[in-house]
Amino acid sequence: MDEVIKREEASIIAKELKHCQLNLKKGNIFSCLVCFEGVLKKMLGTNMLPSDSKQLNEDINSFQHDLASSKTFKDVYGPVTFRDNEIATTLDFMQQLIEIKNEETRALLEAATGGDTGGDTALAAKVQQIKVLIEQGDYTDAQEMIADNEEIMDVLLGEYNAAGIEFRQAGQYDEAIIAFRKALVVLPNDEGLYYNIARAFIGKKAWKDAAEEINAALKINPEFAEGIKLLNFIRESGG
Repeated sequence: MDEVIKREEASIIAKELKHCQLNLKKGNIFSCLVCFEGVLKKMLGTNMLPSDSKQLNEDINSFQHDLASSKTFKDVYGPVTFRDNEIATTLDFMQQLIEIKNEETRALLEAATGGDTGGDTALAAKVQQIKVLIEQGDYTDAQEMIADNEEIMDVLLGEYNAAGIEFRQAGQYDEAIIAFRKALVVLPNDEGLYYNIARAFIGKKAWKDAAEEINAALKINPEFAEGIKLLNFIRESGG
């Protein structure tokens, strides 16, 4: 006997895909991936009308394109190309990405457990939770946890900015950019961080990207003298 088709199941999948889109819009990439994994599993395990299947596949293809072009996703996972209408392949890839981040999370938590908390266990624990969220790409949740806690901001900014400078000086420009972008999660409107990212792109001779970053800095602070000087240098050098 054929499996009964329940059209409400297709409707549920469509709603869950919208939830994925909401997480993507908010910048909560890891939550987005976990949600998307669930959507793909249901797509493979649900018997539905061809018309419903066709529409959902089109919606999933569209979502994949949005995900791949998301700046936050690219910051966390790098450039990715999804293939349309290959649900099983995409599901396998999602599971790999999620497992990689889960392993990194476990490593972060283990390092925190075995490290020196500096006498403030509560602060250290909260900082570590925020770092896990940032590593996973759940930026909105991280920012909500940071709120206006200047002590936490100082700890995270100091760590990420120092790491970025160290990477840049060592010629590891991609790693530097990643570190500075993590700092931007903590302090999104800091022109100095965009300046640092621009310098890392200059190290890569990526003049267009460098110009975009320093222009972002100048939107925040049009009187940023070092930023104006750097923009002129980029224009003269090939930007």
